[in-house]
Amino acid sequence: MLDEELTEEAFALRPFFIIACLALAACGNYPRDVSGTLDRIESSRKFTVGLAALRPVDHAKARALIARLERATGARATVDAGPLESQLARLEAGELDLVVAEIAEDSPWTAPVAVIEPLSVRREGERTLGLSAVAANGENQWIAAIERQVRDSLAKPHA
Repeated sequence: MLDEELTEEAFALRPFFIIACLALAACGNYPRDVSGTLDRIESSRKFTVGLAALRPVDHAKARALIARLERATGARATVDAGPLESQLARLEAGELDLVVAEIAEDSPWTAPVAVIEPLSVRREGERTLGLSAVAANGENQWIAAIERQVRDSLAKPHA
């Protein structure tokens, strides 16, 4: 009787163990890049950055962030300047790996892309603008790498 109860109990827990094993297997290489951006950058040793029109002080901060990312990834950045909307559309189309620009908190672009914590913030009239790195949604390893460099640059602005 006792063996029968143990067998029934073990059988009842079987779906839990299967789900737990599948969940653990899925956690393998987390966070993941949907399109493999960071792996591609590290293997090709290059990435593309779109800069939108920036004030001189922001341009220096953007260049410092790009230099940090180059050191962190061992890759060389190709930088292209252009209008904000154009750069974000190119990012979304996969033509750029990163955009650095001033983005308003209420920008409609904050949904389809990943806007990283701003390097600096300023008010322009009624709007708050943040100088932010912007990456494609789903490129989680790449986004995490960018976030690390942003946090480091905020902690050590002259490094």
